[in-house]
Amino acid sequence: RRSARRARTHHGNEASRNTNDMEPPPIRSPSKEGQPPRMVCVIFVAGHNDLLESEIASDVSGRFDKLKGVPKALLPAAASADGSGSTILGRWWNLVNTRQILEVFLVTNANKFKYYERWATANDFPVENIINDGTTSAASRMGSVADLDLVLRSKPSIAESDVMVVAGDMIFSNDFDISGVQRFFREKQGDVAVYYELPPQEQSSSRGIIEVDPRTSLVTSFYEKPTEGVTSSRFASVVFYMFRRTSLPLLATYLAAHPAIEQRVFGSFLAWLVAPPASPTPPAVKHKLYGMKLATAFELIGQSGLHEYLACV
Repeated sequence: RRSARRARTHHGNEASRNTNDMEPPPIRSPSKEGQPPRMVCVIFVAGHNDLLESEIASDVSGRFDKLKGVPKALLPAAASADGSGSTILGRWWNLVNTRQILEVFLVTNANKFKYYERWATANDFPVENIINDGTTSAASRMGSVADLDLVLRSKPSIAESDVMVVAGDMIFSNDFDISGVQRFFREKQGDVAVYYELPPQEQSSSRGIIEVDPRTSLVTSFYEKPTEGVTSSRFASVVFYMFRRTSLPLLATYLAAHPAIEQRVFGSFLAWLVAPPASPTPPAVKHKLYGMKLATAFELIGQSGLHEYLACV
């Protein structure tokens, strides 16, 4: 597999033919050299005070000694939990390191940078594409929206591309079809948020919850960890988004109007994007955010403990 740093396509020369004998060329999306619009992927692994890491560190059974101190995204995603097998991040890297994605970037914090630097060297991931946000604790965290803005400022060429955003410490099912999400994104004239239906035992207050127009697939409301009674929706969004390049300048606009760290998370940003005009500081233009429902849920979303981890692997 080619590295994400390298060019993905090449064009051969065709023999000259009589144009009257040729079939009409296929219709393609308008872009350079007739290729689909550029897309890059940004994988987020910059969280602090992870519950799973904490529970592994405090375990006294000896079973998880090899995993103590290992960032959540670098824990085994399959096989056994003894340090062998594919890692959670490794599965994401294998999934997005394709022709359809021009480059992949990883954003992490200062505490975990060395772990991911070693992982990158061992897994043919371009080390120069790791962005360190410089934070060392939850108190100094930037928030995911500010982290994405940092990536855009650190790598200005990204502004020319559509951007896929994923949390690199979630586990996805083996039958997850990322190409289907990309097709859905290309068909729509807006951004995309992936969601699934919460199982009965899962509380909506622990997730970003969306309301979706079943006719158009447009997200009409987005609630970041809503309290009971705010919405009856059971549709949970995960950190898996696709943003059009024209939406990227809205990050700086949002950050300027929302200085509180608690507001600088993707759920709050998306709630702002689809906010009704009467809400405080709405976007200047009504924004189109589409929801794509997946049949299967992701695992280890957010603060998940050792019990949930063992159930996955």
